[in-house]
Amino acid sequence: MKKAILVTGSNGEIGSQLLASMQDSPITKIALDINESITNYDNTIYIKDSITNSENIKKLFNQFKITEVYHFAALLSQTAMNNPQLAKEINEEGSKLIIDTAFESGSINKNFVKFFFPSSIAVYGPRKLIKAKETDIIQPTTIYGKNKLLIERYGTKKHEESHQNNAGIDFRSIRFPGIISPYTIPNGGTTDFAPQMLHAAAVFLLKNGEEEYECKISADTKLPFIGIEEAINSIIRIMNMEDIASQLRSFNIQEISLTPSQIIDTIKKEFPNFSIKYNVEEKLQSVADTWPDSLNCEKAKKEWDFSTQYDHNSFFMDYLIPKIKKHYERN
Repeated sequence: MKKAILVTGSNGEIGSQLLASMQDSPITKIALDINESITNYDNTIYIKDSITNSENIKKLFNQFKITEVYHFAALLSQTAMNNPQLAKEINEEGSKLIIDTAFESGSINKNFVKFFFPSSIAVYGPRKLIKAKETDIIQPTTIYGKNKLLIERYGTKKHEESHQNNAGIDFRSIRFPGIISPYTIPNGGTTDFAPQMLHAAAVFLLKNGEEEYECKISADTKLPFIGIEEAINSIIRIMNMEDIASQLRSFNIQEISLTPSQIIDTIKKEFPNFSIKYNVEEKLQSVADTWPDSLNCEKAKKEWDFSTQYDHNSFFMDYLIPKIKKHYERN
């Protein structure tokens, strides 16, 4: 039986970047996404299908000895809010199917399938926390947050059952803050205003124009963020750990915390003609008001060596802005 790594949601923001980072590995990658593949890497099997197709999911695990699963397929927060039934089907039932099948595969083969699940700061609530800890009281108010918390707990339960049986899954999860990428423009998430601002500024600078971005979150709403490179590095780091002895399976990470006004002030240092207007959307704001303004990352630092290198200014001036300018100049 040939060894393989399964990446679901392989066309998404995180999935596509992680898949790109794996190309030097000789192990076979299985890229599963509901849409046609956006890449054409060697040693990668592309499958267009849904994570809810139990027959196909079980077939993959029977055909390959899958040693690692990176499960990114999901509906994002705003999309989930607009279609709660589909969110339950994808974010909960689909995720349970992948976890259960990986658990069964590990049990049959008498090994542990490493399983990565990207959780979210959406699990927090109902009040806004400062330096939120993993062990704080958690009562998410959104469908997306409830989906994520349910799977965190389900994966942890299956992890504990696996270790009692000495086979099954090794469940590992990160509670991601907003992710800012200089390469892609996300849509459907509550923190998407930050990367959208950055991309809008870069695009219109290169066109020698002036543009005003409409922000649907209030100017002083603080939220935690991380760059896409550090997000990918963190996934690789947590999965490369031989063992995480902690019973805690979901960890906080962030690089910085920012408000829309802080972001625009920093962006304007490089793109002075770029401006912003606020048109606060009540539903979106009500979600952001329940998410932490910052995260305590001490558990991740202790258990699997998480670290950061940027402050507010260097995050933009040394990392995001040079990267995004190169990205648009090439394209």
